[in-house]
Amino acid sequence: MEIGKRIRAYRKIYNLSQEQLAEKIFVSRQTVSNWENNKTYPDIQIIVSLSILFNVSLDELIREDLEEMKMKISNNKANKRADIYSLIMICSTILASLSIGLVLALPESKFIWIVPVTLFLPALWSSFVLEKFKRNNDLKTYKEILAFSQNKDLEVLRKKRDPRRTRIEKGIIVLAYAGLTLLICLMAIFIANFFK
Repeated sequence: MEIGKRIRAYRKIYNLSQEQLAEKIFVSRQTVSNWENNKTYPDIQIIVSLSILFNVSLDELIREDLEEMKMKISNNKANKRADIYSLIMICSTILASLSIGLVLALPESKFIWIVPVTLFLPALWSSFVLEKFKRNNDLKTYKEILAFSQNKDLEVLRKKRDPRRTRIEKGIIVLAYAGLTLLICLMAIFIANFFK
C-alpha cells in the first residue's frame, strides 16, 4: 500500500510532525505512525480529512492502493485459508468437547485430562491466527474506501461497522459457540454415563 508513503511525504511538505498531524485530524500520534509504516489503513473519513488538509484529491491519495484493495477483498486464496482456520477451530472444539465423555468414563486415570486440553489447543491457536488475519487485512476499511471511490452508498457498510453493534454480534457469537460447546459436553457426559 502506498498511502503510508503519501501521508509521510505530505506531512513533511507541510512541515508537520506526526503529533501535529494527529492533533489536526483528531487521532493519536501512534495511529499516524501505524499508517506511515503500513501497519493499519486509515478509514474513509480520515482519508477525506487528509485530502482536505493536504489540499489533494482523494484519487491522488488512494489511486495506487485501489487495485490492491480489490485484490485483497476478492483474494480467494486468503479467504480459503481463513475458512480452513475456522474449520480447524470448530472441529478441534467439537473433538475436545466430546473427549469430556472419555474423561468421565475413565475417572481413575490421572492424565486423561490431557486429551481434551490437547484437542482444544488447535482451536485456540486457530482463533489467534484468524484475529491476526482480520487485523492485517482490514477488509472492512477497504470495502468502504472502494464503495466511496465508486460513488456507492456507505451507510450500509457503516451500519455493519458500528462498534456497539460489532461488540454485540461478537458477544452473541461467543455465547452461541460456548453454548454449543457446553451442549456437546453434556451430550458426551450423557453418552459416557449411558454406557457405564
